[in-house]
This record gives sequence, C-alpha cells and structure tokens, in this order.
Amino acid sequence: MSVTSLNFTEVGPIDQIAIDFDREVTVFTGPNNSGKSTVLWVLGELLVFPFTMPSRMLRGDRGRWTLDVSVTGGTQSVQGTLPAGTDDLLSVYDNIGPACYVPAHRYGTNFRSPGPTVGQDTDSRLDQELKLFYEEFPHQVRSIGIERIRQAMRFAADREDTPELTRRRKLMLVGPSLASDEAIKQKIIDLDYAASRLSKPEIRSTIDKVAEIAGDITEEFVIGFGGVAEDADGLYPQFITRDGILPQDVLSQGTLSIMHILAHLIFGFAEYYDFPTDFEDKPGILIIDEIDAHLHPSWQRRMVPALKKHLPNLQIICSTHSPLVMAGLEAGQVQLMRRDSENKVTISSNESDVVGWSADEILRNFMDVQSPTDSKTASRISRYRTLMDKTDLTSEEHEELERLRPVVRDDLLQGPMMEPLSKFAEELKRSLQGN
Repeated sequence: MSVTSLNFTEVGPIDQIAIDFDREVTVFTGPNNSGKSTVLWVLGELLVFPFTMPSRMLRGDRGRWTLDVSVTGGTQSVQGTLPAGTDDLLSVYDNIGPACYVPAHRYGTNFRSPGPTVGQDTDSRLDQELKLFYEEFPHQVRSIGIERIRQAMRFAADREDTPELTRRRKLMLVGPSLASDEAIKQKIIDLDYAASRLSKPEIRSTIDKVAEIAGDITEEFVIGFGGVAEDADGLYPQFITRDGILPQDVLSQGTLSIMHILAHLIFGFAEYYDFPTDFEDKPGILIIDEIDAHLHPSWQRRMVPALKKHLPNLQIICSTHSPLVMAGLEAGQVQLMRRDSENKVTISSNESDVVGWSADEILRNFMDVQSPTDSKTASRISRYRTLMDKTDLTSEEHEELERLRPVVRDDLLQGPMMEPLSKFAEELKRSLQGN
C-alpha cells in the first residue's frame, strides 16, 4: 500500500497545495524556503505516530488536509484538520504499515549507555527518550513544547489499547528537527542484548542489515556490525570498517547520517512487524528531509537505489538539493517547488525520465542554475548573452562585447572537462568511421 495524493491548506508558506505521489519514489526539490520541509512535516503529522509538527506552522484557523491511500481494490480517502486527529487515521495506519520520518539534522555524539533498557515499562522508556532529547536539543524541545512532546509520546489514554497504536508506540520518537543519536545507540544496545537474552538471532540481524545497506552506499567502507563494547563511561556500539573495528561515534559525518537513516528505518520496520525473517519485503513508508545531507556525491547517487534494492516494497518520499539524487528517476518522481511572482508556492512534476542526464542538465532544468560554474564566470556569460541579444549597441557596449568574447571563450574552454570531452569526441569519430 502507498500514499497516492495529499492536499492541504494554510501551513507554513503554503496556502494550498495538491501533490500526487509515485508509488515507489517521490523527490521534492526547489529553492530554500519553497515549502519542501513543510510538505514532509505534514506527511509526518499524518503518517508517523507519534510526531510533533511545530504548531507555529499553522496559519490562522487549523489547516485542512485530504489524504488518499491506495488499498486493495481502489483508493481510501481521509480528511481532517491539523494537528491531525488519530481517529481519522487509524484505518490508514492499518493499510500503509510503519511510517518512518528522518529529519535533516543528523550528527553523532560520544554518548555511552549505562546498560540495556529492555524490561522497562513504557512510561520509563519514554521518559528516558525525552530526557535524551532534551539534553541533546534543549532549544528545539522548548520551541515545540515539552507537554506536546510528552503527549505525542504517551498518546491519548483512551487509545492505548488499540493494537495498531500499540505497535507504533514502540518505535523511536522523532520530531521535525530531532534525530537523537543517543536514542539510536541505545536502541542498538537494547536489540543486541535482547537477541542474546531471548536467543533470537533475527533480532540482531536487523543491526546487520543496517551495516549491509550502509556498506552498499559507502562503497563497502562499512563491512558489518562489530558488537557492543564497553569503556569506563559505559556501553557503545561499534562497526567493522575498512579501517578496523570503530566506535559508532568516530565514523565520518556522512557515514553517521546514513546510519541514522537506516537505523530509524530498519529498526522501526523490524520491530513493527515483530522481527520476521522477511521484514525487508514488508510495505512501509520512509520520509527523509534532505536525504543528501553530509554525503559525498557518489553516496548521494547510491542512496535511493540501495534502499529500493533492499526494501522493494518501501515508498520513499524525500527532499534534496542534489542533482545526483534525482539522476535516474522516472517521470512523475520529481516534484519541483517554487514561489511565483506573488510569493505563492507552486509545484510541478517531471514529465519525462531523468535517465542519462548529466548533473549540469539537472541543475539547469530543475534548479535554475543556468550556468553551472563559478559566479564570476557565470556573471561574464550572463553579461555576454545580454549584449549579444541587443540589436543596437552603443560604442561602449560594443567594446565591452569584444573584450568579453575571448574571455568567455577561454573560461569555457579551459575547464577540466575539455580533455575527456575531446577524447570522447575522437573515440566517437573513430567508431563512426569504422562502421
């Protein structure tokens, strides 16, 4: 099952917007402040339980929303207001499986755990998560409001016995700007301990799956899970890498960002479905703000393909500023958001596949970077084009044009791409002559 469309009003910079989602991948792109995160926050409010979208995002009266979800035999349509009401969404939760949200801020800490939390009651566990969040993100927690977070963590008392909400209550808490590194490390320690205590290797295999997918993305820098170690400050997870067995907190920022995404996703999936051996084939939804954050371009290009390879029934909904993330996407999988001349947010999708496109072509067509080069050269090219388009030049403009002509030519010809392009042209010519 998957989300097929969303329509909502009066949230953040968006007056009204209607979005159609691809069943496999939907990537939002566009300038900063064009509403990408707002869309993902609304999705988090509707699909992720619990979630704490900042109430300051709502303008005037409560925003209204309509959500369509594919179900067996057709489409289920649900309507409501924001903040979202759980009653309206219970039937949606039954259809879509687990929904995971990963915010843009993802970084590591040197957290050490005093020990596993397995066996704690729900209130104790959630209070510990809230404590970790407050220590790591005091300003963000205060801006959202501790009571709102606590309410989202504990849920409504009259719904605690709902089986679907009980399953979702077990998942790690996350908010629009909160991704707790401490909570992820504690979860790894708890899963490792539970696997040993219950003699269930399928529980530990979820940590191995995180390492396996991370290895695909990081070009096999991460090789596997190295177990839980201990020092004078407490317990910590470690991973096997090409540089040896390393504590999680000393991995690079890009590797940690990948680990955060995969930990939230894999642990949530496995726990939601009670750790089956085939949890990778189960349906679910992953929402990521800035999927490319901290990643080298080659890793950015691998993110979506790796997730689709290992979780074939996962619906991925994310935002990005990277052309490498969009490369290879099919028609309708890119949603371009802009603000028009009246400062209203508009959205459009790609009508053709982004297959075989260069990064320059994606930058020009989706990101309005018409001259993907340094700003000085781009300024010269822009001025040169302006003068070339004029039908009647003054003598000063004519002299300026003549000065710019060789400068622009040299700027474009001396780049590092010219040598490989020349070699490609020669090889192509020889190939055509041979035919």
